[in-house]
Amino acid sequence: MTGPIHLYSMAYQDRSDRVRWLLEEMGVPYQNHFLKKSSGDLDSESYRALNPMGRVPTIVDGGITLHESAAICLYLADRYAAGCLAPTVEQIDLRAQYLQWMVFSVGSLECVIARMFTHVATPEQKAETHRFVNEQCQIFKKVLLPLLSKQEYILSSGFSAADIMLGAVIPGAQEFLVDGEAPIEAYMQRLMARDAAIRARVF
Repeated sequence: MTGPIHLYSMAYQDRSDRVRWLLEEMGVPYQNHFLKKSSGDLDSESYRALNPMGRVPTIVDGGITLHESAAICLYLADRYAAGCLAPTVEQIDLRAQYLQWMVFSVGSLECVIARMFTHVATPEQKAETHRFVNEQCQIFKKVLLPLLSKQEYILSSGFSAADIMLGAVIPGAQEFLVDGEAPIEAYMQRLMARDAAIRARVF
């Protein structure tokens, strides 16, 4: 690495949170670039050259430009923390579980939680959305509770980038997924207490 990683986002608590947290855990130098939609930053020619969709987060790491938070975290953990925060391909069993949870965090969990932050026109629509999220969270608990009842982190090997992805997403469904579930509550408390999470202003 010849210089800091450039991280483009709009706020500390958008989907850049997990990227920033991972960078803090690894001690990799980075520079924040906060963009303002109201100022047209996302539509600027210079930013569209990095991310044609005009969305965040995006990173630039030397000659590599990458968007999509899960892809960014997979790349960063493999490049800068392989065998530590990311199981290697030689650790095939752990690697398989790791990939599952990295994808689950956005492919199953976040896409459901995001329903609550989309526009709904009436109280009835809001209530229906919350019913849907609650139903899905009951399903998610079937895989999360057994694991977190017997181990501190989502992988048996300990803390990994998969915990960062989950830890950044789960708070969006606090009342449906965390409250009253002691293993998940304890898990989130462990994650929130990490120095890197605090420095990254995730929560």
